[in-house]
Amino acid sequence: MARRKDHTREELTQLAIQCGRDIVVAEGPSALSARNVTKLMGYTPGTLYNLFENIDGLTAAINTTSLINFAETLRCILRDHAKPKKRLSKIAQAYLEFQLREPHLWTLLFATPIQHDSEDYRTAIHLVFDQVTEVLLPISKNNKVARQNAKILWSTLHGICLLRSSGKLDVSEADPSEELVKRFLNQYFKL
Repeated sequence: MARRKDHTREELTQLAIQCGRDIVVAEGPSALSARNVTKLMGYTPGTLYNLFENIDGLTAAINTTSLINFAETLRCILRDHAKPKKRLSKIAQAYLEFQLREPHLWTLLFATPIQHDSEDYRTAIHLVFDQVTEVLLPISKNNKVARQNAKILWSTLHGICLLRSSGKLDVSEADPSEELVKRFLNQYFKL
C-alpha cells in the first residue's frame, strides 16, 4: 500500500480519476466502486472519501474528463469545417463514434444517473453544449431556438445510441445508425 505522503492531494485526485476511468473502460460503470478504485490505486477506501464526497463525485470527475475530451473533438470539427451543415453532420458522427469507441465511458456519461453538482461538471457540460448551440445558431431563428435544437439533436443521438447499444435498434430489420442520423438531420435541419 502507498502511504498518504507519497502523493499530494492533487496527485491522489488525478490518480483516483484515472483508476476509476480505467475500471469503467475495462469492466463497465457497474464496476466503479470505492473498493475497486482504491485497490487499483494502492490505497484504502477511506482515501477516496477524503478526495470526493461520494462515488458520484468521482463519477462526475470521470465524466468531466470525458466531456473535456469530447469538447476538444468538437473544437477540431469547428476549426476544420466552416459550413454549419457540415459541422452538424460531423458532430453527429463524432457522437456516434464516441459511443462505439468508448461504450462504457459513454454509458457512464449519458446513461448512468448521478447525484452530483459542481462548477467543474457544469463547465464541462457547457464546453460541449455551447459549441453545438453555436453551430446551430445560423440555422436557427435565435439563441433560444438554437439551444432547444441542440437538446433535440442530443436527445435523438442519445436515443439512437442507447437503442443500438442495447441491441434494440434493429427490431424488424437492420438500419445503420449513421443512416438514421443522416435522415434525421436531413428532415429536421434540412441538411
